Parts: sequence; structure tokens; C-alpha cells
Amino acid sequence: MALHSGGAAPTDVVRVTPEYAAQDLSSRPSRSSGLFWIALLILAVVGVIGLVALVREGAAGPEPRARWGYIVAIAAFIFSTFQAAPALAFMTRLAKGFWGISLRRAAELGAVGGLVSTPIFLVALRQLPTWEGRRSVWFGWPNAPQFYDGLFFITLAVLGLAILYVSCIPDFAAMRYLRGRGLGRALSLGWTGTQKQWTVLSAGIVVLGGLYLMTYAVLTVFLVSDMAMSLVPGWGSSVFAPYHGVSSLQAGIATTLLIAGVLRASGGMRPYLRLDSFWSAAKPLLATSLLFFYFTWMELMIPWYGKTPREQAMLELMMFGPYMWMFITAFVCCFVLPFLLLIWNPIRVSIRGPIFVAAIIAFGIFIDRMRIYAASWLVSGLPPNPPEMEPGHLPPVYVPALPEILVIVGALAAVGALYLLATRLVPAMSMWETQYGLLLKVEEPFMRTEIAVVAKPR
Repeated sequence: MALHSGGAAPTDVVRVTPEYAAQDLSSRPSRSSGLFWIALLILAVVGVIGLVALVREGAAGPEPRARWGYIVAIAAFIFSTFQAAPALAFMTRLAKGFWGISLRRAAELGAVGGLVSTPIFLVALRQLPTWEGRRSVWFGWPNAPQFYDGLFFITLAVLGLAILYVSCIPDFAAMRYLRGRGLGRALSLGWTGTQKQWTVLSAGIVVLGGLYLMTYAVLTVFLVSDMAMSLVPGWGSSVFAPYHGVSSLQAGIATTLLIAGVLRASGGMRPYLRLDSFWSAAKPLLATSLLFFYFTWMELMIPWYGKTPREQAMLELMMFGPYMWMFITAFVCCFVLPFLLLIWNPIRVSIRGPIFVAAIIAFGIFIDRMRIYAASWLVSGLPPNPPEMEPGHLPPVYVPALPEILVIVGALAAVGALYLLATRLVPAMSMWETQYGLLLKVEEPFMRTEIAVVAKPR
């Protein structure tokens, strides 16, 4: 293998030098093609249309409440995919996972999803029915759940953006020196790379990451309790919040792999996004797929053996009634197919295989979130103790109308537009961590191949 020192972009079998990586990655935010701007414009226009539809839905009032299930579901999907992705960056840093270096910035950029999901959640909180007589985690606290849920949604979004900004400070400083960009000069906060600054930066990223993960876990409990379980009479489960959290972690890893695949295919990141990153990420993806099965089974088993009328009605609503096709699709896409594919070495130990499995999981999580929140809001207008929640007496399924569809499509487009816009400000690959990894790794011949020898940092 030859060291790359300039000229044409390196191929997949060429190892780049730290100097080349700094020059290449620092220039990428300014190297945007016409296709990039066309895609950004289209996504932005669709996102604005979705925003207008959301405002109109909010002004129209809560009735019928069933239509809000699909709006909450798309916000929960963004919460479970893009906003779950920064957890992968934090965990690989905490465990000193060398393989995660090339994926961390792609994961951290998922925090921009909070700029879309948070306003949707805040609007949806105002559409909740009266809380009297409903079981919840709040036990009658004043201003609950709207005030506390809204505060946690905003806090999570701010923490995600703070992690992204702090991790980009050395890159802003490098862009200032290498490219003379005024924005980098303003955002780098006078960064000079002293030992004290590196110590504070490393500690700050870990602390912010820990706060983000804890806030995400607590908010998951609030989300599933206040916008799903408390709306369904008789639904009480200690398993559903862990189910939602584990499936979100699975979706966050899948989202990061999908973004990395796009960057590798169209962003010229082949020298940096190599086999070891995809292969290693496939392992926690397989583990979370098994956990998806475990928590799904536990969520089914307890009410199945209880067999009270309300438990039977809940199972009919969520799994075996009108939303059964969604339940089966989510189960197949989030457990059956990932398990069968990822236990096969030729797929797991590859680049395209984990990306393909990640796409399947992302689709399964989308269907799963639609099932959970559409079904919950379908019965949200019923009183807490209705006879209609007996088996065979469920309301008819609400089919999403054009405004709900516009909000769904617009929310996804808005996240895509914000993500693309963010890559114009910062490199989609962390410059300082990439250089750090290159300095710690050397590839040595071993029998008929070459292996990476990674130094252990202090």
C-alpha cells in the first residue's frame, strides 16, 4: 500500500495520510455540485409545504384526534432514527471503539432532526385529550404532561446540537487555517489546540453525550406513556418503554449506516468509510435485532396470559386487529430479515450487506411507529373506561388524509434539507478524529493479506 500525498482522490485500496485528510475534508463543505443545490431546494420546498400543513392542522383543532396519530408517528420516527443516531457516536467514544471514528460525524449530524420533531411534538401535545381518569407517570402533577414533555423535547434538541457544535470546534479551527473561511474563524472560539483545550473538549463531549443519552432514555418513557399508552384504556406495560428504546437504538445505528452508505457512494468518502466500519456496526445491529424480538415477545406474553377483556382489546388494537399487517411487517423487517441476513458472513462482513439490512430496518421502524401511534390516537377520544374497548368493539381505522400525508412527507424532507445544509457548514467526516485515527493505525503485511495495527492511546 502506498501513502497518498495528493493528486487524484485515493481509491479504496490506498491509505491516505493525515495531511491529505486535512486538506481534503476541510475543502468538502465548499465543493457542492449543482445536483446538491437542486436536491436541497426540492427538499426545502417540500418541507415548507409540510410545515404549512402542520400549521393548518393545528389551527383546525384536535378533532378528530385519530388524525394526529400519523403526525405524532412521523415525529416519533425522526426521534427514533436521526435523534437516536448521536447515541452511537457517544458509545463508540466511551468504549474507545476505533471502528466508529468514520461514522461519528454522520451520527452526530442526526441531531438536526430535533429541529423538525420538536415543533411537531409541541403542537401535538396541545391536542391531547383531558387527563382526568387516565393512568400516567405524572400522578396529577400540575401542568403535566404538556409542560414537562415540551421541556424535555427542547432540552434533547439543544443537547444534540451542542454535541455537534463542540465536536466541530477543532474542524472549524482547521478550516480557518487551511481555507481561511470567516465562518470557521468565528465558530472556532479561538481554538489553538493546546493540551488544556483538548482535555476540556474530550471531557465536554463525554459529559454532553452522557446527558444526551440519559435525556433520551427519560424522554422515551414520557413519549410512550403520554402519547401512546395513556391514550389506550387498560394499557399498562413496564416493557413497552424498553421496547421503544431498544428499537430506537437499532434504528439509530441503521440510520447512521444508511447515511454512511450515501456518503460513500456519492460523497467521495470511499477512502475513509471502509469495510471495518460497516462490518463492526453490523454487530450491534444484529444484537439490537435480537433484543427487538425479546421485548416484542415480552410485550405480547404478559397480556396474552392475562386475557382480561381490556388486555384482549389492547392486543386486538395493537397487534391482531386492523393494524396486524403493520405489526407483522415491523416484526419481519426489524427481527426476522436482519437476523437471517446478518448471521450470514458474506453479508455481515461486507459494505453493501449492512447497508441493505439498515434500509430494511429503517422501513420496519417507520411502519412500527405508524402502528403504535396511529392505533393509540385512534382510541384517544374515548373516555378512560369505555365499553367500546372490549374485543370486537374497536373504532374503524382512520385513513390518513392529504394534510397528514403532507406533514409526513414534509417532515422527512425537512430533515433531509437540514442535514444537507449542515454538511455545507461542517465536513460530513470529523477531520480531527480522522487524523487521530490515521496517526494511530498502520497496516502491516500478514501472510497473504494486510492487517491494521492500532496503537492503544493513553
